[in-house]
Amino acid sequence: MPDRTAPRNRRDEYARMTRQDVIDAARKLFFEQGYEQTTVADIARQAQVSPATVYAQLGGKEGLLQTLMDVWSTSPTVARVVTDSIAQPTGPGILAVLADGYIEHAAEAGDIMTVLELASASSTPAREFMDVGEQRHREALQAVTQALSDIDALADGLSVADAALIIYFHFRHPQLVLASDTFGWGTERARQWLLERVMAAILKS
Repeated sequence: MPDRTAPRNRRDEYARMTRQDVIDAARKLFFEQGYEQTTVADIARQAQVSPATVYAQLGGKEGLLQTLMDVWSTSPTVARVVTDSIAQPTGPGILAVLADGYIEHAAEAGDIMTVLELASASSTPAREFMDVGEQRHREALQAVTQALSDIDALADGLSVADAALIIYFHFRHPQLVLASDTFGWGTERARQWLLERVMAAILKS
């Protein structure tokens, strides 16, 4: 009997590649031109597909922005950094690995975070997507601060939830960009300065 799986597999692979081309095109254009200024026609042209394909594959601009939020907030890097952090035996060790992870993740997805931050100022869907991503961020941090609590490394009277918010306040993307780029400190100095502030704020003396 003829093998009917090969054509289907080729179609599936083509659809997957087309979808990724559309995502990559939107990511590039949203960052370079801005979310509001980019049209579906622009994305289709960049991805070399029809506008109908953009809608069919990812639901237009809003669907693409949500997909990019998922790329940022559910990246395998996030899970690995959390796992590697909580595996450390000391509070300073946990936070040092976490700080390194923030730098790695910013290099990987900082453009998406910037797009969402800017778009959320004028777009309600973007604001909602940003809120989902930031909620995932804070939940991931609670796993880290719970690990600090489990080894009795948190400052006396500081809750797991508040410790997570303190890390979030210092290391969320706008703060990292402010220290590294706006202040002109560079990535390493920004990382070290923020890390020292977080350690002083949440670790037991």
